[in-house]
Amino acid sequence: MMENKNKKNKKIKICYFGAYRVDLCRNTIYIAGLKQNNIEVIECFDHGPGLIKYYKLFIKHWKIRNDYDVMIVGYTGPLIVILAKLISKRPIIFNAMASLYEVNIISRKRYSRHSFMAWRTWLVDWLAFKFADLVLVETNRQKEYLVKKFRIKPEKFARLFTGADDSIFYLDPNIKKNEKFTVLFRGRFLPEAGVKYILEAAKILEKKDVNFIIIGGAGLEKEVRKQIEELDLKNLDYVQKKLGEKELREKMLTAHVSIGQVENHERLERTIPFKAFESLALKLPYINGNGLGIKELFEDRKNCLLVNMADT
Repeated sequence: MMENKNKKNKKIKICYFGAYRVDLCRNTIYIAGLKQNNIEVIECFDHGPGLIKYYKLFIKHWKIRNDYDVMIVGYTGPLIVILAKLISKRPIIFNAMASLYEVNIISRKRYSRHSFMAWRTWLVDWLAFKFADLVLVETNRQKEYLVKKFRIKPEKFARLFTGADDSIFYLDPNIKKNEKFTVLFRGRFLPEAGVKYILEAAKILEKKDVNFIIIGGAGLEKEVRKQIEELDLKNLDYVQKKLGEKELREKMLTAHVSIGQVENHERLERTIPFKAFESLALKLPYINGNGLGIKELFEDRKNCLLVNMADT
């Protein structure tokens, strides 16, 4: 009886493993959540260049190989899952959210869908999903896509909403709203974001006392800058520098509305932007394209406003 009781009260230990970014919400939120639920988390990560990080991860893991019950491979790390399978005897959970194929081939279009690199990327994803005991994804639509695209059994996947880090994103009543009605977009200028439509809307509302704040870069940044210059917007505050967490929260809280992703893009059918959770944590009204993914958690005109894709 005493032995069974001790087993029942034993604290679960998780090895959070990989070359993941320690400041990325997809990792920090889950690590914090595990700890809040009385689970001990042993972080084992390395950011070394090239192949050296895999060697360092092997060495670091060797020292703790018998000290945990389950391994979670942090976002994003399909190649790390392959390493984890080779060096760990414990169950492996892959915090994937999406696939590397979607990021590099579908969203950012780094390679053609018919190229060798596209095939190689597909193979890396397939191996990661095959080797993991459980794969965490952002929506059921994402799960359906991955099951079909990579021919993996559906029971291998589990939907897990990310949420927001409430130690960073929280309402501060001391921060006042801008005098003029302000619409805010923050994030990478990815194809699915549809920043060009937000800028077109800004031009339409230029004489209506509606201001816009755009915080971001990368991706289609060159095209966005060109459009801003051509439109000669008088009601736009374009913030190009990377803001710290406190400054970003305060900037968001000065706005009246937050916009997510609005392009007519296949990714919107199975994704929920991080900014959706963060906006609601700030009690900031949120607008997003009317995709199927976001409707798994959000409801139009109840906790968000869903609009036509690719429309001003």
